[in-house]
Amino acid sequence: MNYIKEVSIIKGKVKLINYLPDIGINKVREEIFTGLKAFPKHISPKFFYDESGSELFEAITKLDEYYLTRTEKKILLTIAKDLNLDFSELNIIELGSGDSSKIRLLLRQIPENKLSTIKYYPVDISQSTIERAAYKLTDEFPMLKIEGIVADFIYQLNLIPKTEKSLFCFFGSTLGNLNMAEIEQFMKLLGKRMQEGDSFLLGLDMIKDTSVLEKAYNDARQITADFNKNILNVINNLVNTNFEPTDFEHLAFYNEGEKRIEMHLKARKDMVITFNSGADKIHIKKGETIHTENSHKFNKDNIKTMGFWAGLDTEKIFTDNKQWFSLVHYKKNR
Repeated sequence: MNYIKEVSIIKGKVKLINYLPDIGINKVREEIFTGLKAFPKHISPKFFYDESGSELFEAITKLDEYYLTRTEKKILLTIAKDLNLDFSELNIIELGSGDSSKIRLLLRQIPENKLSTIKYYPVDISQSTIERAAYKLTDEFPMLKIEGIVADFIYQLNLIPKTEKSLFCFFGSTLGNLNMAEIEQFMKLLGKRMQEGDSFLLGLDMIKDTSVLEKAYNDARQITADFNKNILNVINNLVNTNFEPTDFEHLAFYNEGEKRIEMHLKARKDMVITFNSGADKIHIKKGETIHTENSHKFNKDNIKTMGFWAGLDTEKIFTDNKQWFSLVHYKKNR
């Protein structure tokens, strides 16, 4: 079966493949509607990232309270030599690539003669995000071969190229957005997708003091609040609902029992949301919440367990002085 629905070329050399049409708007509509009719209501965090959402998240990463990005980037600055990888003819597949600012830190550490042999596959649900990142990357690394993949890799992991000699990267502790059953399923699928000798570099936010965690998701400038509310604009555009983001309050707190930050939108008043051009209606009461994101925090036991699920060996755990964030190097040795 030919899954490719859209192929475009950026700057004459970057190939961009869009697999999202395979999911189809009906599946997206069904997923959103099911979540909003559930109790409690929920929307998948993958819908955060339209163009505005991506810009807001980039602003979040620069906030004093949001330690995750700067801590992970600091670890990435000198990591290449300690990975003990042969970068020649390597395929680098970055899941949830975003603006590709993190992979850029790794690429800068690779000798130019080896960099010219590498093929980079940024995978993201947002086509505009991949396009912007590809322009920047081709300016800085004109010798780098890039094939962008627009896909929901949670559902479409099987469509990511199964190439020899690959380094899979999943930064930002984005894996923590999934629940533990989904994480187990994802790790098992990724392990099957990887071949012997392949590596996986996984970013994980670690368990720490609750006050530090909650400040990271409740910044003084309320950019995270705007980011959270923007998901309603995305839903409006996708399935023609009539949400008004200002009718909701941003909530973010640490759930000690589940070891995760939770983000919610709390209704400021009773409302009726139309769906499917008015054919369906969603009733929301004042004080009712819509759960928009989980961000699980991890420890060393989790790291070992996730490697076991995927059939991967833990080669090394890179962390900062405070042990707030970890980059885990897994390898498939069998």
